[in-house]
Formats: sequence, structure tokens, C-alpha cells
Amino acid sequence: MKKTILATAIVSSILSVSAVQAAPVFDANFELNTDAVDKATGDTTYDQNGRVELNAYSKHTSGDNFFAGKGSVLLNTDGEATVDDAFIQFGNNVWDFQLGRFEAINLFPLAKDTLIVHAIDDSVYEANKVRGRVGDGGGQIAFHYKASEMVKFEVDTIYGDGDSGDSSVVGNGDDTTAISGVRPSVTFMTDAATISAGFESVKYDQVGGTNVDLSGYGVTANFDVAAANVNLAAAFSKDDNTDKKISSFVANMVYGNFGLGVIASSVDDGATDPSLVTTYIAYTVPVLDIDNATVTFAGSYSAADDVAAGANDKTTAARVRFNYGF
Repeated sequence: MKKTILATAIVSSILSVSAVQAAPVFDANFELNTDAVDKATGDTTYDQNGRVELNAYSKHTSGDNFFAGKGSVLLNTDGEATVDDAFIQFGNNVWDFQLGRFEAINLFPLAKDTLIVHAIDDSVYEANKVRGRVGDGGGQIAFHYKASEMVKFEVDTIYGDGDSGDSSVVGNGDDTTAISGVRPSVTFMTDAATISAGFESVKYDQVGGTNVDLSGYGVTANFDVAAANVNLAAAFSKDDNTDKKISSFVANMVYGNFGLGVIASSVDDGATDPSLVTTYIAYTVPVLDIDNATVTFAGSYSAADDVAAGANDKTTAARVRFNYGF
């Protein structure tokens, strides 16, 4: 009788653990921005935007092996619905593959980037052309390998052209390229800092007979200074079609609910060769002492030199962001 009771308890425990592993996790959050942007050219503009993010995640394991999936849907306040993440991932604690729509390792972290508005477009390179979340014409395949507790490797690829409609990322392709982007990277973790470095190459044909041919690399370091967390990063790119080069640098820190950062970038385009410096700041406080409800006050100021005649060279922006976790 005692053996029967013991066996029943063991079986019940196993079934209970399996149920916990199999049960998907659901969560949601709401984000609402109220913005004002003032440029040197034109009038001040005002906008309100936001979204509800719905997330579903599940993971099953068998020994050291696992298979996981995640989906994130954004219900935007403008009435449209979009997808943020949608991927599967499988492997073990040494290696794994990830396929679908997602963001890979960040080689140009901006930390508390609640609001960043640059004075001129396409002037900052963040080593993120193959980072992910491409458009509706392509997908992503990434491989992760943990060589040791201190060294990790990642190889990111864009499968297809990723018709995002934004040629500065991966878009407007003619869907005739299998692997249009590759980005290998390595991360070193020590007690003092975490350092990551990577190289990326994007190459594919566009609709209309033109093509994209861009390469670049980035390196970043993350470390703590007293109670503050600090990021330093540099990224460099070259467009092999136009010979346009961009050199970008960022330094930022987060101290509790406060964040501050500065981005400096220069462009060698063979014409005006503009440069810019953008600073940004953000501070978050709870609303009515409710833990899952916050408001963030954020600002951004950007100034550019050597811009084309009549182009904007200064932008000041402010944002009030409410967040609520359901």
C-alpha cells in the first residue's frame, strides 16, 4: 500500500512538472507616447502614438534539449496591427538555432532610448542591418554557440530580401537572393565588462535593376561604474555602390530610473560630409505608487553641421510616455 501511494505521488509530480513546462505564458503591456518635435525648418509638430503589446511564449525541454516559440502582436493606436516577434528556437545550453522574426545581439546599445530624434536622416550607423525584424519579404536564421561561460558566438542571417520598404535596412528587394545578409559576432564576458564585436554584409538585387551592397562592423562594451550601468559603442559602415562611409559612436548610462546618452556621427558622402551630435535623456517614475504603471519624461536634442543648403540642422523633441503592464 505504501509503495502504491509513493508511486502515485511520483507520477503526479512528474505530470505536474510536465504541465508547468507545457503551459504557455501570456502577458501584455500598454505604451502611450505624447510627443512634440521642433525643427529649425518648419513648424513644431505634435503627435500621440502608442500600442498594446500581446505576448505568448512556451518552452518544452527534454534533458538538456529545448524547443521554444514566441509571438508578439502590436495593436497600434493608429488602428493597425503589426507583428513584433514571431520565432521558434531549439537546441541546448551549448548551441541553438533561431528562425523567424526577432532581434539578434545589439552591437550599438542605446540603453534608455525613450526618445531619439536626429537632425538629419540616414546619418547614424548602428551595425544593425542584419540584426533582424525585417519586412514581409524575408525571414531570419541565427545560430548561437556557447564556447564557454566567458565566450559566446552568434551568426545572424537574413533569408530572402526582407521587403520592408526601407532601403536603409533591408528592403525593396526583388526576392531573388537566398541569403541577403550575414552578421557573425562574438561576445566576451568578464567580471569587469561584457564586450561584443561583429561584422555584417548586406548584398541583394532591388526591383528596377539596382542593388544594395553594404558592409560594416561594430564593437560595444558594457560595464558598471558604481551604481550606474554604462554602454560604449562604435560602428563603421561603407556603401560599396556609392562609396558613402558613416562613423558613429555612442556613450550612455542608466542610473536607477534615470538615463542619459550622446551619439556622435560623421558621414563621408563625397559632397557636404555632414556630422551630428544627438543627446537624449529620460526619467521614469511610478504613477500613483502602482508598481506596474509608470510615466517617463524624455527629451532629445540634435545638431548637425555641413548639411545641404536649406536642410534641417537642429531638432528638439520631448515625450511623455505612459506604460502599464497588464
